[in-house]
Amino acid sequence: FSSSPFLMRFAMAARQAAAIMAMVSMMQAVTCFFHQSSPVAHHLGIAVQPQVTSSTKCSMRTQQCSSQFDIGMHMRLRGGGEVVDLTGDGGVLKEILVEGSGDELPQNNDDVCVHYEGTLQSDGSKFDSSRDRNTPFTFKLGQGKVIKGWDKGVATMKRGEKAVFTIRSDYGYGAEGSGDKIPGNATLIFEVELLRWNEREITNDGGVYLKPLDKKGTGWRHPDRHDEVIVKYEGRYEGQPFTVSNDFEMIKLGSPSSPLPPGVERAICKEMKKGSNALITCRSDYAFGEHGVPGKVPPNADVIYEVELKDWNAIHDVAKDGGIIVKCLGQLDTYGPLCDDASKVTLHVEGKVLEDGKVFLGPAEKCITVGDGEMPEGFERGLEKIKKGQNAIITLSPNYAYGEAGNEDMGVPANATVQYVVNVNEVTPTYQLQLKDKLAAAEKRKEQGNVFFKSEDLEKALNKYDKAFKLVQYEQGEGDEAEAVKNLKSTCHTNKAAVLEKQGKLDECIAECTKSLDIKPTNVKALFRRGKAYCTQNRLEDATKDLKQALTVDPENKAAKQQLLLVNQKQKAQDQKDKKVFGKMFAKPGALATEKPASAPKKEEPAKEEEKIEELGEDTRIK
Repeated sequence: FSSSPFLMRFAMAARQAAAIMAMVSMMQAVTCFFHQSSPVAHHLGIAVQPQVTSSTKCSMRTQQCSSQFDIGMHMRLRGGGEVVDLTGDGGVLKEILVEGSGDELPQNNDDVCVHYEGTLQSDGSKFDSSRDRNTPFTFKLGQGKVIKGWDKGVATMKRGEKAVFTIRSDYGYGAEGSGDKIPGNATLIFEVELLRWNEREITNDGGVYLKPLDKKGTGWRHPDRHDEVIVKYEGRYEGQPFTVSNDFEMIKLGSPSSPLPPGVERAICKEMKKGSNALITCRSDYAFGEHGVPGKVPPNADVIYEVELKDWNAIHDVAKDGGIIVKCLGQLDTYGPLCDDASKVTLHVEGKVLEDGKVFLGPAEKCITVGDGEMPEGFERGLEKIKKGQNAIITLSPNYAYGEAGNEDMGVPANATVQYVVNVNEVTPTYQLQLKDKLAAAEKRKEQGNVFFKSEDLEKALNKYDKAFKLVQYEQGEGDEAEAVKNLKSTCHTNKAAVLEKQGKLDECIAECTKSLDIKPTNVKALFRRGKAYCTQNRLEDATKDLKQALTVDPENKAAKQQLLLVNQKQKAQDQKDKKVFGKMFAKPGALATEKPASAPKKEEPAKEEEKIEELGEDTRIK
């Protein structure tokens, strides 16, 4: 071979061809290595090719890998953090920009709340941003409510964490894309901040959020805004405690001395149950505002409180004037029964004068019927807020207790504020009473209302009539009891109408009369009172109709006759007035100029008719 130039050229060509083939094989191997082992190369969509059929394809594939590896390095440098392949196939890459707090991660079906900004990897153009709208986005994790890449990525985040996710199209919007801004097969870049999850918005303006922790609590009730709560708490600013309770403390919500900011109190009242704990996040305007806490919390700073609610004392201002205050000590996880009106209650009670602590009653066991008047009015009204098995304190001002006179026999001085410590042992609620017992109790309350009415204590009268009606409101009865129920309901409405008429509430008076007549159309007193109210409102046609109907039922009713006479006088005066007005409107030209001056009309004297009516007595009184 060495002596033949041809053979020498052939050998050289063969060696060159072998070298070229070896280079091609090496480039193919490099390409496959990038594809199989580099999440960045896979992330950018290089397809698996078991064979390379040309050096050109190998070269292109190698150039792609090189370019895409550079992009991956750029992501690493952008946040300075490690790029993590969350899916194992390069479909979702994560780089942490800001570390979150704690160790807890959101779970499937949690309600997560995030801020985000989305851009296209291809040109960096922004297609969506919750920050631009200044509105965080909330979704249910792991339920397919968002693209797959989001479900995968957000599940790895801690509270407060900010991260960049690079999401390949098959974990994004696929070959179809989304709308005009996201083309098909687009790789997306999302910067996401996990704000919170499973946190309930308390104020509807993003000012306060509550996140339940491990203790779910019992019952279904929440404290009211003026209750006394027993809580343990820790307040934090930027993760550092600035205030910590001494174990559990008793705090009066809404009081100037409360150590809890307004947002925390609102969250406790809206969401927390007995025995529960929670993390409460408050924006500065629901925390310490522009003043902050000197040396601890700067102005306009958001804070977080971890709170555990052990129990609370429910406080009721029964009369809405501070005169009857009931403090129920602790919460019972039961539905009752309550000591409602007419219920029979067995209780242990001790009464004392608040000023000097002198005991004037008990300690003693008593059995009473609520509302019968055995105890002061305020005590019985207060009992209606207490359940069987509950301890409570009832505080009464003098006008709801023993008044200006006091009670010399019991040792209660004049104008004394008194306090009762009560434990309710047994309750037979109203709904368990027989109809005959309900009728008897309702009659008693109606009579109590009549006493208050005659003494001009109209509000108490109205309250008693209302209680009497409620005792039989849903009862029907049979035979004589059915008639008794009907009569009592109708009478309660007419008596309430009498009170409302005295109070000048004529529309309400008319409404009560109408209710009475719906039950008993022949109720003369209801017809009379409604007719009288119509007359006062100058609805004379309606008044005439009612009064004539009353006289049809009871032709000798003097009150109805006199009231009808007054209505007729008013109608006559109105007709004369209308006649003059219309006469002037249709008079011939010049007639008005020659008309003699009219003498002043005589004043009507309806008061005399009213006086006659009031003198009639029986038909105008309550029943």
